[in-house]
Amino acid sequence: MDPRIFQFEVTAENQARPGFGIIAAYVPGERDWPAVVALACDPCHEPGRPIKDMTAAAIHYICKDIGTAPDALCWTTIDAVGRFTVAVPKWSDPSRQSLPEITYQRFATGIGVEAFLKETGASGEVALEMLSAASELPRLEEETPSMQDFLDAIESHNNLPVPSTLFHMVDEAVAKGDIKKVASVLQSDPVISLSLINYANAARFIGAEKTASVHQAVVRLGMDFVHRVVFVATMMMRYQKGQCANFNYQAYWMNSLATGAAMRAMLPEYEIPPTMADDAHATGLVAGIGWLAVAETFPALMAKYLQRCHGKDPLPKVRLQNEIFPCPIRLVSERYLQRFSFPDVVHSTIAGRTEGRHNLGECLARATRVAQKLAPLPCLAVLPLTDVPSSCREEWERWQSLFKSAKR
Repeated sequence: MDPRIFQFEVTAENQARPGFGIIAAYVPGERDWPAVVALACDPCHEPGRPIKDMTAAAIHYICKDIGTAPDALCWTTIDAVGRFTVAVPKWSDPSRQSLPEITYQRFATGIGVEAFLKETGASGEVALEMLSAASELPRLEEETPSMQDFLDAIESHNNLPVPSTLFHMVDEAVAKGDIKKVASVLQSDPVISLSLINYANAARFIGAEKTASVHQAVVRLGMDFVHRVVFVATMMMRYQKGQCANFNYQAYWMNSLATGAAMRAMLPEYEIPPTMADDAHATGLVAGIGWLAVAETFPALMAKYLQRCHGKDPLPKVRLQNEIFPCPIRLVSERYLQRFSFPDVVHSTIAGRTEGRHNLGECLARATRVAQKLAPLPCLAVLPLTDVPSSCREEWERWQSLFKSAKR
């Protein structure tokens, strides 16, 4: 049986039936890892009861569907604060028609996500990824008034983050297709110039001679790529600190660069054509820009979320995001990016509209997880990968100089 997601409810009479309130992910065993069922309350449809009160009915319901011997499964409950516990069912009748009795055990190394993954490995990792995806609110075709008001308020706020004059000068030159003007403007900022030259001399241009020319670097990298890198670089330099004292601005930028690097490195894996490399990279760089926008425009709201999510695992963070923010942060990112010269493929992928987008959506989801391992951003409800592909680490290393120079 393939992995699958269950969504159902448990009534006051302790009967499970189709509905909402519980989400569960079933993943069959793989190699040396056990089959896993991870159970949690649905953060989008809060049942009003702790998961352990409903575990017996949930296990009974799932067993009838998957037809797998329950003894071969690692049943795991995840409570509202992110504690992972092994649920051990015991049936009083051989036919298993009645609800089982449940006893609970700790994982060998604790009750956190690391302890769970240590014993369930790849199966557990897939189960958590499935739960996180199922917990996200779907994008509404028509925004609710509260969402609309929130997005409008951010867009019109006096503190909305904006790039520097340097970016606007580059933006104007790119619009005119004036590559000489782009290079001339960039030469006034030796830090950005040096970063672009270093990247133009990187391994993917191994067949070309080394260059020390800003103009040659722009030619080699392309004006669109340079345009977007300058946008991020100037924003990094302006927003090392900001309106929200609780928000980790440096961690945000590190995570953004890591996401962009991972996107570019994983293009072959997702069969994304090389012609889309710059758009894919830009998508990763700015996918989380909504976090910066909210931190600058509604710092008290961001601080409330950061204080409540501190130390929690991904599923509780999803629940808190749904409770505290009037709309998903990815929609804030989409609205913000429409102010600038980013193509539709970038902000539509970030917003989750990925039809016909060459697997960009799947690549972004995995790049976000890679980045959380390379440069974690505590506010994200993302489970990091156990192992990061070497190609992602190599691409990430090429961007370290840009971040270090932005802290000057």
